[in-house]
Amino acid sequence: MSAKRVKPKAGRPVKVPGEKSTKEKILDAAVDLFAERGYDGVSIRDIGRAVGITEGAVYKHYPSKEAILESIFAYVEGRIYPKAPEASIDALVDSLSVREILENIPKFMMADPHLTRVTRIMLIEMYHNEKIRNYVRRELFERPVDETEVLFKKLIEKGKIKPCDPRALSTLFISYLVYWYFEIFIFSYGEPMDSGRIEKMTQAQIRLFVDLVKPEGSHHE
Repeated sequence: MSAKRVKPKAGRPVKVPGEKSTKEKILDAAVDLFAERGYDGVSIRDIGRAVGITEGAVYKHYPSKEAILESIFAYVEGRIYPKAPEASIDALVDSLSVREILENIPKFMMADPHLTRVTRIMLIEMYHNEKIRNYVRRELFERPVDETEVLFKKLIEKGKIKPCDPRALSTLFISYLVYWYFEIFIFSYGEPMDSGRIEKMTQAQIRLFVDLVKPEGSHHE
């Protein structure tokens, strides 16, 4: 007796494990298109076409193009400022050397190709979009200095770096990161990433910085 064939049910196709959702695909396509053409040069229809869905289908996931841009910013904020327990700063300072702490700050960015394209979007659009300009100033300049100042205050309190103005020290370190950020993600945009050169450049700067902040008589990094 032959087995009875079961007719597959109509409807949405089964999602392949590990496959991105439609909402994620829309965000990916928007990042690529905004980076290539600029925010104003891309329509919801363009984004839908890039994903292979209709304009109406895009609106089911995002109510507007601005909502997509807001989601891109939220993604960047989550990558740069991941949520962590308040006690984690103390644990970090107690368990790692100053050098190890500083080395970990830029590493996450190199592993995320999205950040290259999103940076391009922000720097293109900030000249004629006040909202984006304010976001760049707040999230890439002011907030990093504020949060690194807290870290340096803690390092000073625990005697891991010599007493100094933590705000000035934070501004100095973030100035280097801004240079690093532009060098890697802006001036070298579209070029293969030379991880060896980046690592060498980063290590040289961090060694110099650690030597500058090392407490008198200390032999530890």
